Amino acid sequence: MKSYCVLLIALMQIVVLMCGQISFAGTWRDDFEDRITREWKIYNLDRQVENWWVNKGEAVGRIFKRGFMSLWLTGELDWENYSVSCRGKLVKERNDPAYIGLTLHDRGEEDTRYLFFINFFFGTVSIIKASPRNWSTRTFPFVSDIDTWYHLKATVNDGQLEFQVNGQVFVSEDSSPLKSGQAGLVVGNAEGRFDDVAITGVNIKNGGPGRARAVDRQEALTTTWGRIKQDR
Repeated sequence: MKSYCVLLIALMQIVVLMCGQISFAGTWRDDFEDRITREWKIYNLDRQVENWWVNKGEAVGRIFKRGFMSLWLTGELDWENYSVSCRGKLVKERNDPAYIGLTLHDRGEEDTRYLFFINFFFGTVSIIKASPRNWSTRTFPFVSDIDTWYHLKATVNDGQLEFQVNGQVFVSEDSSPLKSGQAGLVVGNAEGRFDDVAITGVNIKNGGPGRARAVDRQEALTTTWGRIKQDR
């Protein structure tokens, strides 16, 4: 009995030690209900052509300058291997290709980032690695509509890049991955709206001005029930 107790204590110590070494993912949220935007910053702001603001509990981004995009960034430069999810829709566009999307591992002045776009003009989605010397792009067909909400989720994990639009998954790989960077929302030659931003990663702390959506739980149950029906 004594030896059993000694063994049990030893096992408990190992479990405690292992738990102390595990990094649990945190989630930073913004649902834009407070109308405060101090957590966000427009990259390389040009006040004459771009603007971001909050309207009716949604973030609105606008830029109508040919060949340019507007990035609204949040977070820290040391964020790495994380996911960004939100709802987004394009509400106005010009003749040039118009798009909305996400940026991850964005390092601002270094001009390096991963971009995940819905391109409404061409009927595609794109996963892009952008650097000062080169843009590496992978494009997939995806028909989208203006003034329609889409559920977007982009993930970077050690060079594995994944973009989900309404549950449809698009993937790419980067053999020389960008190390880390901020997250953000992107608009090009358009006005877009975004809501329910959630950024999750192992070195991201729980926080942000947003609250977890109660509907998330119901959506999970709906997805699970759909899978059960398919399995039958």
